[in-house]
Amino acid sequence: MNLDQFLSVNSKATVAVPFPEDEAILRTCRTAADQNWARFLFFGDPERIGKAAEKTGIDRAFYETETANTESEACELTARSLREGRAQVAMKGQVHTGDFSRALFSREAGLLEPGRLVSHIALCQVASYHKLLFMTDCAINIKPDYDDKLRILDNAVRMAQKLGVPRPRVGLVAPVETVNPKIDSTIDAERLRKEYDPEKALLGGPFGLDAALSREAAAIKKIESPVAGDADILLFPDLNTGNAVYKTLTVLAGATIAGLLIGLRVPVVVTSRSDNEETKLLSLKMGLASA
Repeated sequence: MNLDQFLSVNSKATVAVPFPEDEAILRTCRTAADQNWARFLFFGDPERIGKAAEKTGIDRAFYETETANTESEACELTARSLREGRAQVAMKGQVHTGDFSRALFSREAGLLEPGRLVSHIALCQVASYHKLLFMTDCAINIKPDYDDKLRILDNAVRMAQKLGVPRPRVGLVAPVETVNPKIDSTIDAERLRKEYDPEKALLGGPFGLDAALSREAAAIKKIESPVAGDADILLFPDLNTGNAVYKTLTVLAGATIAGLLIGLRVPVVVTSRSDNEETKLLSLKMGLASA
């Protein structure tokens, strides 16, 4: 099954977008509207939005606009629409990531559940791996400690379960497969494997990336684990590692990828300016599928 087929949207949701005038964003919205996945709530200058939407070809029946004079105001209205239930998914428009994040993560927005942590998750289809692969955290948490990793893991497991993987296999990525007191990632991996609820997910590690993704590599290294070579989720030790693997797969391996911010009460689509249109569309579809 490919990534597009896997992300099944069963009911139409409303997506809130601050300052949506960017042409690539509006083309993504138009495709989602044409396929009847979503309606949109746009915040910004109604005249500018209307002209841009008309140029892009979005049917007026699929969106509403509300006036916002600044980026900050548009982001705050986006958060309010989510809190009030008028929208079920957020997507970053042509606004600064800082303004967007502050509005959604603020206490006033009420979108962050107590005890949760916002993290990034990517879902990847790459020809050299035998199934779809979740990866976390590739964009948000710089150097998570053990408690942070536990919450990042829980976010990822919940997302995998929402999308139809009831008991995911999680590869805990580290440089080596043995616990080394000088390498924090191996210590955290061993602790996570021993302490995480096995009814929620099956954990393996610490694993080098090869052992997590290749049965042959795991066999050569004499690793006996049902997760080795068959991971559904890769939990990276830090942002440097996760981001490097994410970009290597997209740039050099031709991977198809979707990504979301999770841990809030609603899924949040934040794509990079360098992401292609397929990634933007699949990320929105992933948000809608998990809403």
